[in-house]
Amino acid sequence: MKRVWWMILFPSVVLFGVGAISIVWLRMEISETARICGRMEDEREMVGRELRELRGQRAKMLRPAMLAKMVAGRLSMPAASRTVHVSSREMASRLGSEIPRLQLRKYQDSALADNR
Repeated sequence: MKRVWWMILFPSVVLFGVGAISIVWLRMEISETARICGRMEDEREMVGRELRELRGQRAKMLRPAMLAKMVAGRLSMPAASRTVHVSSREMASRLGSEIPRLQLRKYQDSALADNR
């Protein structure tokens, strides 16, 4: 009878011990995961703030007044002495077969439209 008692008691204690250690291990894993999640949420918040700031800067820079201010003095019509007029015949003779016929036709059509 004593032997049967030990055969039941010893495996029960071992099983209870392993279960308790498993529960403690799982709680530690949960704590570690929660700590990592908290850190990632903080990083996400910082990245979100930075993204909102960058979007605001981009919106500010794309305003027409700001664009005009950024290119002031750099974008202007060239002087008449720096303007060159090229006819479609001259362009075709200089470029030869580099421009396919279809594109040449498009250039000619746009040149005709500009002259109207």
